[in-house]
Amino acid sequence: MLKRIVAQGLALTGVNALARRHHRGGVTVLMYHGVMEDGFDSAEGDWLQVRASEFRSQMQHLGQYYRVVPLERAWEGDDDGRPRVALTFDDGYANNFRVAFPILREFGFSATVFLVTGAIGTRRPFWFDRLQMALRGRVAPPELKRIKENLKAGTHPHDIDDAVDTLLRGHPDAGAISEDAVEAYRPLNREEIAEMAASGLVRFGSHTHRHEILPRLNQAEAERTLLQSQEILNTLPGNGGYFCFPNGGWTPEHITLCRRLGFEGAVLTRPGVWKNRADPFTIPRFGIGRGADAATFAATVSGVLPKIQQALGR
Repeated sequence: MLKRIVAQGLALTGVNALARRHHRGGVTVLMYHGVMEDGFDSAEGDWLQVRASEFRSQMQHLGQYYRVVPLERAWEGDDDGRPRVALTFDDGYANNFRVAFPILREFGFSATVFLVTGAIGTRRPFWFDRLQMALRGRVAPPELKRIKENLKAGTHPHDIDDAVDTLLRGHPDAGAISEDAVEAYRPLNREEIAEMAASGLVRFGSHTHRHEILPRLNQAEAERTLLQSQEILNTLPGNGGYFCFPNGGWTPEHITLCRRLGFEGAVLTRPGVWKNRADPFTIPRFGIGRGADAATFAATVSGVLPKIQQALGR
């Protein structure tokens, strides 16, 4: 509630407009994950899954105040007086195709989708989504968050899928995951990727092969997952050549690895505006999640609200 009040105040006082002018010399990159149909109850409480109505309203705002550019060509073209924005989607949900893509096509907006290449064509939701669907509403949100964080911290990335299956089989409050939920959360398949690429609006990048958090891997394992993802991306249309660090986890050695393997750049989860075009391997992004009203979105994409949150330690 406090965040919304602050965001409304920023809009009323014209601070967002001042920030947009200030950021005209850079590129604002937005981080989405999934976009779900309104009214899909299984996604309630899931920050990663933006409602379709929210997403459409956000695209209208961008169309009014920003120039949406492809991440891979973000610095090309003349300055038309509007700040530049690039859209990205992490993980590669099929709802990017089913829900987000028609809206992007309606507005003529480009986007980059970062694929977990080992998940392409499967109907198996990611481990964190299986936890969300099985335990949502059955355990308190802080407890669900604790379970997720403990799994990430205490389980090797290659073992985490099996660990989640074991946990859910033994958890007294775990519920069944419906086929509707599986369909809503499943990853993209090759046919959907091909159709999005054929539009000329959507490019694809790597999000590792199995959504491994790189600092949890040794160097050989990190190189292997990047190479595996590259091999698969090279068989797909629309490969834009960029990398996205799962959970924003990286070290300088991982940047060196990305450069050595031939990636064109990499995006982070750290908030900020991309101002140094000579450094395409630590591109900051503003995260957009479920429940952001119009004022909150406007204050986020302007960069003002994240600055306030950082100053307050939130």
